[in-house]
Amino acid sequence: MTHRSSRMPRSGLMAATAAAVLMPLTLAAPALAGAPNPSGGAPAPASTPASPAPTAAAAAPHGQAAPAVPTGVVTQAYVPVVTPGPLGAGATRFTVRLPQGTTGQVGAVMAFDPYQLPPAGYTSWRVASHLHAVCSVNGGPFRTCEWAGGIDDGDDPLAAYLRLVMPVADATATMTYDVRITADYGALPDDQLLHGWFRATDADGGSLAVGSAQLQYLRGETPAAARGVLYARDATGELWRYEGTDTSQSTVPFKPPAKVGGGWNAYTAIIPLGAQSAAATGDVVARDKDGVLWYFAHSGDPARPFAPRVRIGAGWNIYTALSATSDSGARHADLVARDRDGVLWRYRATGAAGAPFAPRERIGAGWNAYTAISPYGDGIVARDASGVLWSYAARPSGTGTDPFEPRVKVGAGWNVYTALSGSNVANGAAGDSLMARDAAGRLWWYDQKSDHIPGSRTIVGAGWNIYTAIF
Repeated sequence: MTHRSSRMPRSGLMAATAAAVLMPLTLAAPALAGAPNPSGGAPAPASTPASPAPTAAAAAPHGQAAPAVPTGVVTQAYVPVVTPGPLGAGATRFTVRLPQGTTGQVGAVMAFDPYQLPPAGYTSWRVASHLHAVCSVNGGPFRTCEWAGGIDDGDDPLAAYLRLVMPVADATATMTYDVRITADYGALPDDQLLHGWFRATDADGGSLAVGSAQLQYLRGETPAAARGVLYARDATGELWRYEGTDTSQSTVPFKPPAKVGGGWNAYTAIIPLGAQSAAATGDVVARDKDGVLWYFAHSGDPARPFAPRVRIGAGWNIYTALSATSDSGARHADLVARDRDGVLWRYRATGAAGAPFAPRERIGAGWNAYTAISPYGDGIVARDASGVLWSYAARPSGTGTDPFEPRVKVGAGWNVYTALSGSNVANGAAGDSLMARDAAGRLWWYDQKSDHIPGSRTIVGAGWNIYTAIF
């Protein structure tokens, strides 16, 4: 290699990086070239602000001579906006002008100080495991680039940095690095702009060029599998699908309704089995007017959320109420049914498509004290004739004849509601929120106060009395 960069200790390297990056940012206006345009337009064009040479006092650690500052220049063309989704959502380009006469192989890394990351476990290695990138050097093919992180062990101060390592390539006077970045949902808890640097090095690790780098992370919409869905049947038998919005939008928990299909007025009871999601997961059972029970497996297609129905059997009109309990060990929800004498029966889920439930087991008597029973969380809630709501959480083991813990009183006044339905629409908590419609047709959302106990309510909207079933 014609141009040689002296190998320096890590402390010197950090000082040189600070001198080459931080001082120009402090003295130049505006900040980094390529920062997002405040007006919302295209990113600002890249430029290289003139920067005074750093002094030894500014660049060197105490007791050391100031290391040589790399003479090459790095410019970021635009700030990538990184969101969960396909690669290419967050794209950026770095242009590196190497010192004159540089030959041989060149490596490069983009790094961000870990102190910018949120607390509560968002370490650089954890964030790195949820970031993904492909990189191209000098217009070559895109290849996977690895994100890395770690812990500062005292020997290598860069070990704790969030880093993206670029492919090694032969030196040219000007080198370009095109980078496409995406992230898993929840890589960071909130939108955040990260500030860092991009450094090019020779084969010995000596610095050739260094410049500023930025990355804008946007959390984006909660994935469909983590958002709930509420179904509603109107008086004509049409079934409508209300997909949940982002988990933070509790006051507007639904997207506009989408029609699923007609013919659902053939059923006298429709029971969701486990939490329903916007990704069309979650099965249902429905009992028709002749007492035949049908099983609708989920399809995974939000446009047609249920597969064609499968007949379970006849005789289910002996029951005055049907509900579902928690997912069993086979990850399928069990079914509970109350007969005319007030005895509650449990049908354990088998996981078999042709025979989804095992023979019934008696839970206990006295359940005709309740005027409404609804799935909720991992168990059920039940309202008695005086309007008091009771919560029955599922036993952790799921064994024995009684699947529930002793009941817990939620509160009085629940006889103002004409429909109750457990839902995970508004908070993504696998069914631990409760929807309730009052006599005026207003729909209310109850968040979770504590384990298996509904909390405060928020109005969702009016006009819900057009529906004859909500689940």
